[in-house]
Amino acid sequence: MGRTFSRPGIGRRPAGGFYYSGMGLIGKVIGCIIMIGFGCALVLNAVAGMKAFLERIWLRVRGNYVTGTVVDVDVVEDPDRYTQYTPTVEFVTRRGERRVEKVLYATINECSVGDRVRVFYRPHDQTQVFVADFSQGLWIILFFPFLVAGGLTMASLGVLILIGVDEVHFGGGRVLDLSPDVGE
Repeated sequence: MGRTFSRPGIGRRPAGGFYYSGMGLIGKVIGCIIMIGFGCALVLNAVAGMKAFLERIWLRVRGNYVTGTVVDVDVVEDPDRYTQYTPTVEFVTRRGERRVEKVLYATINECSVGDRVRVFYRPHDQTQVFVADFSQGLWIILFFPFLVAGGLTMASLGVLILIGVDEVHFGGGRVLDLSPDVGE
């Protein structure tokens, strides 16, 4: 197979780097880039979901809430999952201004034109309107650690494979072994 070298804590790898017989250099690089991209996408989606959930919590604590009337509804039906509703709500702010705003995030709670719904809005930006649906972001709290851990693992493995690391030793044991039997 060629020369190998070893570094403490990293393991052996051939001097040329990429040596997997079943996959060419281009395929390996593309595969690693996909792994890194998928891992980063998982982490970014988890962070964006957590940000939206925390925004809803902030609005419950510090925002203004009123009861408004649904004047229009965008319905997205997915036969495999559930239907999402994005209402446009007419409401009167605490300052007495009449507003008609589309809510920022869809809800799974069915609503139709004429329904009365409770909405939250930012005191200084009445275009930021949310339907009072606490359960909407609850799933992100449950899955946030798994999404971040999975995303970081995918990205890290992609980087390790890309740079040619075959073995990783930690705490006296082998944590990762990607190398075939290479003769010394």
